[in-house]
Amino acid sequence: MSTQDMKNVRDIARKLSARVKTDQAFREQLEKDPVGILTQEGLPENVVDDFLRETGLADVSGYVMTTLPLSQVCMITVV
Repeated sequence: MSTQDMKNVRDIARKLSARVKTDQAFREQLEKDPVGILTQEGLPENVVDDFLRETGLADVSGYVMTTLPLSQVCMITVV
């Protein structure tokens, strides 16, 4: 992933994180279909695990976090 791509992913993650905190309806949708909603909103599927963990939604219904070697994980930090 290029530096620009990473910047774009971080920007998307920040916006989604803010929305999770302020939009209860969005949070409820996200809890029902985290991968579908997050990828629809532009977050690449390979960073969904990190996003859910960073936002405290890692245990949402129907979602199982995978364990990947660190070399395959795209780390993001949501503030």
